[in-house]
Amino acid sequence: RFWIRRISSGESFAAVAPTGIGKTVFGLIISLFFSLRNKKSYVLVPTTILANQCLENMEKFCKAINKSIGVNSDGDIRVAFYHGKMKKTEKKKFVEILERDNFDILITTTQFLSKNFSMIKNKTFDFIFVDDVDAILKGSRNVDKILTLLGFRKVGKKWEGEKKGVLMVSTATAKKGKATILFRELLGFDVGSSFFTIRNIDDIFVGEEKEEEIKKIMKKMGKGGIIYARTSEEAERYYEILKREFRIGIAISRKKNEYEKFERGEVDFLIGTASYYGTLIRGLDLPEKIRYVIFIGLPVLRIDYENITPPLLRIIALSFKKNERVREYIPILPKLERDPKKFEELKRLIKEISKEEKSEDLVISEGKILFPDIRTYIQGSGRSSRLTERGLTKGASFIFENDKDLVEAFKKRASYYDIEIKHVKDVDLDKIKREIDKSRVKGEYRDLIKPALLIVESPTKAKLISRFFGKPSVKIYGNIIAYEIPTERYILLVTACLGHVVDLTTDRGFHGIEVVNNGFVPIYASIKKCKNCNYQYTQEGACPKCGNKDIMDSRDRIEDLRRLASKVSLVIVGTDPDAEGEKIAWDLYNFLSPLADVKRAEFHEVTPRAIREALSNLREIDLNRVKAQIVRRIEDRWIGFILSQRLWKVFNRTNLSAGRVQTPVLEWIIEQEKRYRKKRRVSFLPDIGLEIEGDIGREADVEIELISEKKEEKHPLPPYTTDELLKDASRILKISSLEAMRLAQDLFENGLITYHRTDSSRVSDFGLRVAKEYLGDDYLGRSWGMEKAAEGAHECIRPTRSWDKHMVQRMIYEKVISPENITRKHLALYDLIFRRFMASQCREFYVIIKKYRIKVNGREIEEERIVEAQGKAFELYRSIQVKKELPVGKFRVKVETRFVPEGYPYTQADIVRLMKERGLGRPSTYATIIEKLFDRGYVYEKKRFLFPTILGKKVNYFLNKNYSDFISEERTRILYGKIDEIEEGKRDYMETLEELYSEIRRV
Repeated sequence: RFWIRRISSGESFAAVAPTGIGKTVFGLIISLFFSLRNKKSYVLVPTTILANQCLENMEKFCKAINKSIGVNSDGDIRVAFYHGKMKKTEKKKFVEILERDNFDILITTTQFLSKNFSMIKNKTFDFIFVDDVDAILKGSRNVDKILTLLGFRKVGKKWEGEKKGVLMVSTATAKKGKATILFRELLGFDVGSSFFTIRNIDDIFVGEEKEEEIKKIMKKMGKGGIIYARTSEEAERYYEILKREFRIGIAISRKKNEYEKFERGEVDFLIGTASYYGTLIRGLDLPEKIRYVIFIGLPVLRIDYENITPPLLRIIALSFKKNERVREYIPILPKLERDPKKFEELKRLIKEISKEEKSEDLVISEGKILFPDIRTYIQGSGRSSRLTERGLTKGASFIFENDKDLVEAFKKRASYYDIEIKHVKDVDLDKIKREIDKSRVKGEYRDLIKPALLIVESPTKAKLISRFFGKPSVKIYGNIIAYEIPTERYILLVTACLGHVVDLTTDRGFHGIEVVNNGFVPIYASIKKCKNCNYQYTQEGACPKCGNKDIMDSRDRIEDLRRLASKVSLVIVGTDPDAEGEKIAWDLYNFLSPLADVKRAEFHEVTPRAIREALSNLREIDLNRVKAQIVRRIEDRWIGFILSQRLWKVFNRTNLSAGRVQTPVLEWIIEQEKRYRKKRRVSFLPDIGLEIEGDIGREADVEIELISEKKEEKHPLPPYTTDELLKDASRILKISSLEAMRLAQDLFENGLITYHRTDSSRVSDFGLRVAKEYLGDDYLGRSWGMEKAAEGAHECIRPTRSWDKHMVQRMIYEKVISPENITRKHLALYDLIFRRFMASQCREFYVIIKKYRIKVNGREIEEERIVEAQGKAFELYRSIQVKKELPVGKFRVKVETRFVPEGYPYTQADIVRLMKERGLGRPSTYATIIEKLFDRGYVYEKKRFLFPTILGKKVNYFLNKNYSDFISEERTRILYGKIDEIEEGKRDYMETLEELYSEIRRV
């Protein structure tokens, strides 16, 4: 149905689908359908055998609908059929029917298109089906020919005209080349790739490479095994040994017919080499036949150490990052190409230390670097687990390897790809065998793999999610891009809605809300954004701010999403896991539910595991969350519009605003500035770091006595919540709250951290596993937040993998991950999140606390100070301040008299802390509230301190004088409490709106 809908709407596309779903049969049926409507079709297949099969199927289909078929002759359905092995008389008939244009369907091999295009170049087809797109993509001329047959014409170097037909192609297995850019530009799609990374495989290490152990596995697991050796010589040696007891074929270049024997069941096993581009690794797609694989020796990349390049040395250096001498070179790693001297130094150093130290995930031995070749392993083992029309088949991979260091390195490297290698002693082979067989049992056909549209908020997230499952096909729908990829359950079209698609209108009802029969009906309109000044509004017409008519309207995006939804049976909304994301999901539900079933997917991190889990646990829209968000938005609109309009009138400026949270925050800054203006005199003793009230002169006699000393256990701090992260980003990294949230958003969308808008410190079971993997013996494990038992409760902000900052850099260098636009600032924030989280999962650390009695000019003071701290938690995150010990005895010290403020101006970190403590704002609004004060010109920042402007003071005075009850902290806290109750389903949202409305009307 999915493909039929696309063809009926005139859409060209790549058929993203699992093996055995019937792409070729579908292409033939559509060709037949078109011929019954006097339209021409062209079916292109790679081989003569497939061409003959297509003709046989077409004859069956015609018979089924009582239509006669004429092959190179007249009939109800006229088929022009050609392949290179035809007799001369048949070829002559073909040429004649082609010249007279007396055919409905053309069936040829791709070779015919290359060699005989002149025979058909003036023809235009309504439907073209290409079963072997790789053959078409080998040269740009083939792509040009296809475009010509669809109605385009090439004039010079440019293509002109409009397509008159529909192109349907299979996905590519080889590199696509530049020619496919034309498909995207002229037909609106990219052919994608048939490389899919979904797998359901038990990865099992058996032991050393022993012949008898290999035979045991083959006998235990039965037929349908592919065996990979390191070299052709090894493959031939094992073939000679195994053929005495097993029906086995050898897949090497001079014995190509062995593949056919295996497919026909004449041999039960195939042995060959584990080469990334070899047929056994990439070209064999027999999901029913191949049940498991055996690796005799792990696939590795061997590189001569003397020939390593700067990029490779970067990777190796980071694998030895625990070595102190190597760590000194980490800051210069990006510049190795420009510094040959440092390159040679580091090269010698690593060669030296590799004799004594081992890397976790590579082996340096006898002048060679052995890199576990995970890509080849994934491809090779993946032959045993394929996506079919009935779902994903189960497979197993058995590993035999003599080098223990290589095995450990391989296990570690496999974990980067979420592959866990178990020992054969820890698995039940009988159970695995049953599961393998069960996944291949042919029963009644069920529509398990169905098309679904997954909508997320950002294009970055959409692209990342699609890449979790392979190399997606790309399709352009109007103004949006969709990535098409098969998963275990769905053929997913992943796209982005770019956040909110509607907002409250300004020109209807009471500021966008109709009051009807004592109820309230919010009126929404599409969101317009001016391309000139970026002003956002909802009313129709030109930009009200600058008059520009060139605008982006979310209505266009909604229509594109509706068009996409009409092609699938299921829409999955994967917007952010908070009330705002739920409201976006609800809006999309209202637009798309008439066209398809709409479900919600909730995930708190963008990782393959989290996405698969979310797709397996779809739910309905949470209307309580939606209602709470509606109340928040209406309250914000009512108070914002009314108070803002008062300000516009009084101050004659239309860029001013006020709000229940914004205004109290402004007052905090003003009041603190008043304290800053008031000074007090203190005496500072720099030699001992002591401050005393009043003036005690220029020098003082000091006597210091150590009263007590104790060792105390300290607990680490919990992981970050939004407010704590913003505080540390300001305090440690010296970045604004808004920038910190932007960086965190990028880290989240690139799958590096969990959702960053949260007030929960809860750690999930998976989060605990991440910490345990990194910390080892230092791990204690704490779940922290009180919400632990809550299903789907928000989690703390934590890394999604057990990778520190340097490991993330390394994974980017190696292209294990491909995050977009990650800068040093992103990595600095990631490092902060990583350290705080890992520290929170460590054992307690210990501190030495010394208590002193200090006598200064007749005054006596007691002071406790932490003078030492030990433990992994403290190493990772310095949650306490360590001061130097005080000297014991009598001293004459210098004194500095200073005038210090009663209180220092607030920083952004202080404001975030106060908002959290006083119950104002939400994790999603902390940064935007502060930014709004800057935008309105109410505050400015100097040396990270916040100061009010004259305008800010005037606005605050006016609001407090006239509307103090309305914008009080207490009133706001009560309101926010009610909104929380709405979200929990404990309060009627209409009652709260009625209270708000009554309050607003009194203003």
